[in-house]
Amino acid sequence: MTTPARTPYSACAEEGAKLEAALKEAGIVAKPSTVQVTDEDGLKATRVAPPLLTPSQIARVTRMVKAARQ
Repeated sequence: MTTPARTPYSACAEEGAKLEAALKEAGIVAKPSTVQVTDEDGLKATRVAPPLLTPSQIARVTRMVKAARQ
C-alpha cells in the first residue's frame, strides 16, 4: 500500500498545525493559521499565514525566544 502524496498545501497545513501547537504550549491562544495559495508569474506559491497576535502576545513570545537564546 502506498502513502498519499504530500502536496505543498498539506505540507503548509502541517507546519501551521505545528506552530499552533507551539503557541498553545506556550499558553498563547490565537486563531488558527491559514494556508494561502497565490499565483505569482504563472507559478503557484503556497505559504502559511500565521495567526495575528496581540501586542502582549508578541511581547511574550519575544521574551521566551530571548530567554531560550541565552
